[in-house]
Formats: sequence, structure tokens, C-alpha cells
Amino acid sequence: MNKMLLASHGPLAKAMKETAELFTGPTEKISSLCAYVDAESMDAAALVDRWFRGRSPEDAWIVVTDVYGGSINNEFMTRVSTGEFLLLSGMHLGLVIELACGLDALDFGDVQNIVARSREGIVYCNDLFSSEEEDEDF
Repeated sequence: MNKMLLASHGPLAKAMKETAELFTGPTEKISSLCAYVDAESMDAAALVDRWFRGRSPEDAWIVVTDVYGGSINNEFMTRVSTGEFLLLSGMHLGLVIELACGLDALDFGDVQNIVARSREGIVYCNDLFSSEEEDEDF
């Protein structure tokens, strides 16, 4: 079964899961891992190790971390060569929703396309208004 883990510094991953489920409906296929929120989550390596030990080997995982180069992402980077999961960084709602909506039938070869589309969803909106104003002058 395809599953997704959202992993972050602080409660972002939990909140992202809850927000995505407003669009997708509740699902057990999305999990969250929040580091640095309490005494038990202060050691990122131990937190990631616990997740690895607790997951089912039959499941295919996409791990989405909040920021590239952060401690959570780095912990997963040390394990990515195992080939046991796909790792993405730069978590945002558009990316999470698109992955979640296709999770059941997701061909893991499509993940790169989803990442590319999610980049296009980051827009500096002020530029949109500047272009419209310039067009009106003609």
C-alpha cells in the first residue's frame, strides 16, 4: 500500500495532515512526524529510527519533509540510499494534496512530475497585477 509521511520541525506536519484531510477526507495513509515538540521528540535521529522500526515493510512510502537541509530532512537523507522510500523536501499544501489524492494509484515514477507541478503553484501574485495594469495601458 502506498503511504505518505509528513515530517517537520514543530507541529507543521500534524497541521498539514489535518489541513490536507479537509480536502481529501480522513485517511490512515498519511502519517505525521513532528520533531522538537516535547521531550520525546527532541532527538531527531531517534524519532526517525522509531518510525523506521514501526512501519510495515509491505508499504511503499513517500516521505515529505518541511525544509531541505534541516535536521529532519538530513536524518532521512542518511537513509534514502536504502531505497525503502522516496524523499521530498519543501512541504506545502498543494504538494501534499496532489500526492494524497493520487496516493492509491500513484505510480512512483510520477512523483517527479508532481514535484514539478507543485513548483508552478508557488506564485508571486503581485506580478500578476503588474502585468494586468501594463496590458490595460495599451
